[in-house]
Amino acid sequence: MKPEQYLFGCAYYDEYMPSSRIDKDFKLMKDAHMNVIRIAESTWSTWEQREGEFDFSSLLNMLEKAREYGLYIIIGTPTYAFPSWLSDMCPEVLTETSSGRALYGHRQLIDITNETYRKYAERVLRKMLDIIKPYNNIIIGYQLDNETRSGGAMGKDIQKIFAQQMKEKYKGDLGAFNLEFGMDYWSNKVPSWEAFPDVRGTINGSLRAEYKAFLRDVISEFHAWLKGIIDEYRTPSQFITHNFDFSWVGYSFGMQPEVNQAQAAVSCDIAGVDIYHPTQESLTGAEIAMGGAIGRSLKKDNYLVLETEAQGRPSWTPFPGQLTLQALSHISSGAGSVMYWHWHSIHNSYETYWKGILSHNLKPNKPYYELSEFGKFMEEHQEDLAYLNKTSDVAMLLDNRSLTGIDEFPLNGEEAYKGDSEYDYNHMMRRWFDACYRMNIETDFVYAEDDLSSYKVLIVPALYSASEATISKLREFVNNGGHLILTPKCLFSNEHLKVYHDDQPHGFTDLTGATYDQFTIPQSVGFKGSLHLTGKAEGIIEFYSPLSSAGGTVLSSYDHPYWGEYAAVIRKGTVTTVGCILDEHDTSEVLSDVLANAGINIPDASFPVIVKKGINRKGESVTFIFNYSMEPADYVITNDCKDLMTGDACKEGARITLSPWGYKIYLGT
Repeated sequence: MKPEQYLFGCAYYDEYMPSSRIDKDFKLMKDAHMNVIRIAESTWSTWEQREGEFDFSSLLNMLEKAREYGLYIIIGTPTYAFPSWLSDMCPEVLTETSSGRALYGHRQLIDITNETYRKYAERVLRKMLDIIKPYNNIIIGYQLDNETRSGGAMGKDIQKIFAQQMKEKYKGDLGAFNLEFGMDYWSNKVPSWEAFPDVRGTINGSLRAEYKAFLRDVISEFHAWLKGIIDEYRTPSQFITHNFDFSWVGYSFGMQPEVNQAQAAVSCDIAGVDIYHPTQESLTGAEIAMGGAIGRSLKKDNYLVLETEAQGRPSWTPFPGQLTLQALSHISSGAGSVMYWHWHSIHNSYETYWKGILSHNLKPNKPYYELSEFGKFMEEHQEDLAYLNKTSDVAMLLDNRSLTGIDEFPLNGEEAYKGDSEYDYNHMMRRWFDACYRMNIETDFVYAEDDLSSYKVLIVPALYSASEATISKLREFVNNGGHLILTPKCLFSNEHLKVYHDDQPHGFTDLTGATYDQFTIPQSVGFKGSLHLTGKAEGIIEFYSPLSSAGGTVLSSYDHPYWGEYAAVIRKGTVTTVGCILDEHDTSEVLSDVLANAGINIPDASFPVIVKKGINRKGESVTFIFNYSMEPADYVITNDCKDLMTGDACKEGARITLSPWGYKIYLGT
């Protein structure tokens, strides 16, 4: 289930305002053609300032005014930031991490398994759900929590839950557990389930990674718990969503390491995402495309943009026209909404300079007027553009356990790379995703449990942790004719990071036509061979050699006096194996070669001209042409179509010019 209507709006918090001005704000929203606000997930202490004393008057006032002005509501559960009286009464609700007990103040520092926390969270949630029933005609959906975290909880009680789950998983066989996790090393063997050691002290990377996987499962269970409560109150037309976020390097970057998003999204009817990105001359659209592809992957359907920036950080103040370009970039990825964090710039506390649509003077401004024009445009064309159906020939496999595995065991096998993000999982993944994006190859994200049969090419970045079932799935994909790209650090260990003890890559050497048993950190190592690789090997070199019988074809080797005998890129059949990390140009070179072999047409246009396509609700093809550049850019029309804005017919082969940060939208057949 997903909302039928296109949603355009923002988060709104009347309690953050210097004085109440709901009428003025809601009229401005309606004048900007907004139709939805997102409220309530941060307001527990407003509703229950003291234990057991409830005052929902501010919430009811917002709901009453929203109904008056014809605004839909997405209401969040007030569970991710709790009042101080709760931690005073029960300090154990605050997460205990490897650094000790967290101090009250920040959000998302809750042990979400704590029984006391859940007792009071359920009480305030049920009271809220009961009191808002008269407004069910405008409340279209519920948001579970907010960018949920486990807070890195490592307290005694939550570790007992972990130990019990391990006992159940291994059916009480402690010997099997110790063997699987290599607990003999440094005499770390667990003597009994009752005496399970504190994981904060472990030196065992497999056990640490398993605990992190457990914390991801805790979030999924927490979402299911919240959903169960909401299900008792919601109407059949009301959806449940969650605002999933991403890894952070100052902006949204890659897969979120602390949440198994595909699993957590089981509790959602439609997935939501929070996407933040640089603007001005640093705006590329890549983060929007990446976040949208993950959003689509979670329910194999459209998604909602529940948060994105209007102004955001001071360095992100958008150039004129960029807000429209960004919003259409979300829509072209299959989004059914564009919603901003948040309506107004607040005047105190942590996010004072994370600017909203309105500035601190709370008056209409350039962002407001530009978004008003976008709102009017989308109001007129929502059936043409919202909730596009997207299909791709290329997919990329994502894996939380591999992300954690490479955090635990960095590329050089030492502590030195920890915290060096250049060669972490998400950076390695983004090299391949960005190469696809810049070549205008729209790419899906998939997970090991997904059906892969519809894809022609599957890129497998850094799948360090690969179960036998996953390896069988990849073998099946290849045996059915799919083209596979294996990057460094693939198929090296099982799901518990236990390194496979046969030839690498495990279970795949007959398909790669090559193997290796040594690797090193490259220093000024170039390439030679039929591929036009111009850069240097980075991060790691896996010393691939063709097998003596039925070996692969070496497409590129190393230009080095000692490493020259090894393959940098080798192919057997439809499997292309890359033995090192490549720079942007060389990644694109290998990708182009694989796509050509798979029979996938590579568009003539490339970044900064970005082309995104979909099928609208009327069955029409829609093509967006974006120019992410300070300079005008030319584009040649590839098929007969109609300009959505002007209604003019356009012939195949016609040349158009896009203004800086400009766009065109075409309807075809």
